[in-house]
Amino acid sequence: MKFRSLAIAAGLVVAASTAAWAQTAAFFPPLNDGQSVVLPSTHFKFQDSGAKGLTPNKGIQYSNVWGDVTKSAHGAFFQFDPGFTSYVHTHTYDYYAVVIKGTLQNYLPGQKPEDLGPGSYWYQRGKEKHTTACVSKTPCEIYIVQGEKFDAQNFPNGG
Repeated sequence: MKFRSLAIAAGLVVAASTAAWAQTAAFFPPLNDGQSVVLPSTHFKFQDSGAKGLTPNKGIQYSNVWGDVTKSAHGAFFQFDPGFTSYVHTHTYDYYAVVIKGTLQNYLPGQKPEDLGPGSYWYQRGKEKHTTACVSKTPCEIYIVQGEKFDAQNFPNGG
C-alpha cells in the first residue's frame, strides 16, 4: 500500500513538473531556430528609452538582447545615468532584474531603500508603485526579463 501511494505521488510530481516545463517552453520559445547564441558586449547598442525622472538631464537607455522591449516578451540591458531617480511609477507587467553595474535602489513608497550592487536581484510585480534610482557616481546597468512589453506609468506627485 505504501509503495502504491508513493508511486502515485511520484507520478503526480512528474506530471506537474512536465506541465510547468511545457508552459515555460511555450512562454519563452527557443529563438534563432533553437540554435545557441553567443554575443559579446560590443554587439549591444543602447538607445534612449525616453524615460525621465525627478533628476533633470538624467535618463535610461536600453538594448534588446532577445525579443523587443517595446513590443513583446524580452530580455534587455537597461543603463541608468548616475544620479537618476524615477518618479513613483508602475509597470503593467511583472519583471525580473539583476544588477550588472553600479548601485541601484528599487523600493515601494514608505519602504526604506536598500543599496543593490552587482549580482543583486529584484522581482517587480506589475501595477505596484515603486521608485528606481541609480545612486552610484557611475552608470548603473541591469538585465531584465519580462513576459510582455516594457512600459511605465508615472505618478509625478507620488500618486
